Amino acid sequence: MIYFSLAIGLIMVVFLSFAICGLWTKYANLKTVKGFLFPGTIVHELSHAFLCLITGTTIKELNLFTSNNTGIKYDKPKVPFLFDFAIASAPIFGCAFFIFFISKILSNPINLNSTFPQEIHFTVKGFFDLIRHLLDTVWVTFNTFRDHLHLKNIRHIFFVLTIIIFTVSMAPHKQDIKHLVLGFGILSLIFFFLEKVDIRLLKYHGWDFFIKKLWGITTLSISVLATLLFFTLTIMGFIKGYRLTFGHKGSSK
Repeated sequence: MIYFSLAIGLIMVVFLSFAICGLWTKYANLKTVKGFLFPGTIVHELSHAFLCLITGTTIKELNLFTSNNTGIKYDKPKVPFLFDFAIASAPIFGCAFFIFFISKILSNPINLNSTFPQEIHFTVKGFFDLIRHLLDTVWVTFNTFRDHLHLKNIRHIFFVLTIIIFTVSMAPHKQDIKHLVLGFGILSLIFFFLEKVDIRLLKYHGWDFFIKKLWGITTLSISVLATLLFFTLTIMGFIKGYRLTFGHKGSSK
């Protein structure tokens, strides 16, 4: 059931990153947000471009360093849904790779939990057990991250900035969300049925390593994004409350 957990986790990352990116670009200073997320934006757009090249999709425009219109435009893929999903999901894996890569460069400043969920039966109860395990893992990851984080350590500060930049930069374009949700759902079903017919890909070291690292980065991303969303909404609430309270008083004088 690791594949279902992973699919649900990745879908949560999709929606959380989309929500945060939308709120930041709408309510914060746009240039500041773009400047802060610039490294992640580069990885995001180049990931799209890389998959366009692999799938033979024509890139019509690629802007990386223009302040007004950073992004990529490409023709419709030759294989509609499959290539749409591949191109749309590329930034998630690209940003995840950079989190993993920079973590290695920094000698893994914070060790995170990458334990797979135990075998869960394919029932309604099993589904809720799956969700519970995912949320428990996210909570454990959050606490581990909080307990081991030392802001006086420059490596930890750089790691935190890396995680924030690259998790928020996973945010998809609005039109890509449907491809991502369906794609991750279908992929999890395919891998699930492969396991059922005794084709166990996890016995291969490379695949096992990839899935474990992706699982760890996914739970970390959910923890970070959920925390960022909480603080973003809290700050927005305080600002709106302040404006409503003191704004009316100021206008009535």
